[in-house]
Amino acid sequence: MDIIIKNGKIVDGTGNPWYFGEIGIRKDRISLIKKDIEEEIDLVINAQGKIVCPGFIDAHTHSDLAAITNKTASNYITQGVTTNVIGNCGWTAAPLDPNTVEDLLSLVAPDIKTDLTKLWKGFGTFLDFLDKTRFTINLVPLVGHGTLRIAVMGLEKREPDNIEMHKMKKLVKDSMNAGAFGISAGLEYMPGIFTKPQELIELCKIVASYNGVFTIHTRDEGDLGKEAIDEAIYIAENANISLQISHLKLDGKNNWGKAEQRLHQLEKGRDNGVDVTTDLYPYTYCMTNLHALLPDWLFQEGIENVKKALMDQEIRDKLREYYKNGTSMLAPSTPEDWDNVILVNATSLKYKNKSLLQISREFKIDILDAMHEVINSEGLAMLVVLECMNEDDVHTFAKHPLSMVGSDGGVSDEDNDKIHPRYYGTYPRYLKRFVFENKILRLEEAIRKMTSFPANKFGIKDRGLLKEGFYADITIFDPAKIRDNATLQKPNKFSEGIEYVIINGKIVLDNGKIKRKYPGRVLRKRQP
Repeated sequence: MDIIIKNGKIVDGTGNPWYFGEIGIRKDRISLIKKDIEEEIDLVINAQGKIVCPGFIDAHTHSDLAAITNKTASNYITQGVTTNVIGNCGWTAAPLDPNTVEDLLSLVAPDIKTDLTKLWKGFGTFLDFLDKTRFTINLVPLVGHGTLRIAVMGLEKREPDNIEMHKMKKLVKDSMNAGAFGISAGLEYMPGIFTKPQELIELCKIVASYNGVFTIHTRDEGDLGKEAIDEAIYIAENANISLQISHLKLDGKNNWGKAEQRLHQLEKGRDNGVDVTTDLYPYTYCMTNLHALLPDWLFQEGIENVKKALMDQEIRDKLREYYKNGTSMLAPSTPEDWDNVILVNATSLKYKNKSLLQISREFKIDILDAMHEVINSEGLAMLVVLECMNEDDVHTFAKHPLSMVGSDGGVSDEDNDKIHPRYYGTYPRYLKRFVFENKILRLEEAIRKMTSFPANKFGIKDRGLLKEGFYADITIFDPAKIRDNATLQKPNKFSEGIEYVIINGKIVLDNGKIKRKYPGRVLRKRQP
C-alpha cells in the first residue's frame, strides 16, 4: 500500500451520510476502504477532524490553453478541484483552420500571437499535444461549436450551406472519435448568435450517437431567459441528447426573483424526457467579454466593422435607445448600472479596474464614447465584471437537486489579478456559505454536487466517488477552516481549509503546501 488515509470522516460522493473508515491507495487507484487497514504502508495521512471526499470535478471551465502554460493549477488544487471540464461556451482550442484562426483568437484570446495551427489543427492532435504536456489536474474535453463553425465558415452571419454543414458534421465526428465528451455552444457570443436551432440539432445528433453531452451558454440569461432555456431544451429534445445549462443565472434586476420559474422549466423538460441539468457558481457578480454587452445587430457587417460602426452617429443614437430600454446585463441603463461594468483585464492603467461610468467622468465624455475608447484600446475581448444576480436566486438554484457546481473560471497564473474571484474561491465559498453558514445544503449533498453528479453527467468513468477500484482523486479539508479569500479587488488570493489533494494517487497539495507535481491526465470518453 502506498498511502493510507486515517481518522477522517468519509463523505464518499454518493450523498449518503458520512462514516469513519480508512482509505488505502496503491499506485493510481483506491485499493481498499475499510474500518482498519492492517497492511504495510509507505505513508499515513492523519485526517483527524477533517472531511475526506472525492476530488472536486469542475463542470464548467475554460482551461483549454491555460493548462498548458500554468500547469500547476494552484488556483484549483487549493480549492480541492482535481478535474476540469474544458471547452465550454462554444470555445475550444481546436479544431482550427489557418485561414480563420485569427477570427477565433480575436474573440477569446487576442494576446496570443503564436500560430497555433503549427502546433495542432484537429481536435485529436490538440488532445495529443496536451498528452505530451505535464500538468497537475485532469482535463475532460468538450468540442466547441463556435470554434468548429469559425474553422469552417469564419464569422459569417448566415446559415451554413450544405457543404459547410457537412464539414462541421465531420469535425464533430472526428472530435468525438478523438475522445471528446460532448459539444458546447455559446449562443450569446459570436458566431453562436448567428446560429439557428436546426444547425445545433444536426450536430448534436452526432454527439448523441456517442452518448455525449450538450452544454450550452444560452442565447440570453436575462429578459429573454425563459425563451432561451426553451430553445436549449427544444434542441436537446429533437437531438435526443443529454443537456447541461451552463452557469444558470438571472441577469438584470428586473429578472431577480424568477429562480423558481427557471427551475420549473428544467423540471418540465425532464418530465418531457429531456435529461436536463445545470451548473452555477456561488457569486452574484458575473464576468464576460465586453462584446457580449453589445447588441447582435451591431455585428451584421462583421466584427472588423464594429469599431467603425460605433463612430456612426445614427448607430450611436440607436445604441442609446437600446440601452435606455434595458438589456439583459444593463437593465435599465442608469448611471448606477454603468458604474457596475468594471474592466478587469485592461492593459492600460487608465482603464484597469475602473467602471465605464468612472472612465466617462474622468475623461469628460459620454458612456458610448468611453466604450468606444476602451474597444479601440483594449479590443472586444476585454473582460468586464458586473453585479448581475440576486443572492436569494443563487441560493434557490444552489439547493435544487438539478444543479451542480461550475466555476466558469480557468487555470490561472498566480500573479494574474485580471480575473473573477471565482477562479480562486468557488468551491470553498460554496461549502462555507451554503453548508456551514446558511445551511441550505447538507454536507453530503454539497459534496455529491461537486463529485459524482458531474462525473455521471459527463460520463467520466471511475471518478467522483470514494470507491474501491476508482482512481485516487481525493480531497481532504478542515470544515472549521474552509473559506474563500478572493475578492474583486484581490481576485487571486488562495482559499483556506483544503489540506490535502491527491490526483491519480499522487499528493499535489500536502498539508496546504503546493507540491508542483504533474500527475494530471487528458481523459478521453470511452466510445460505446
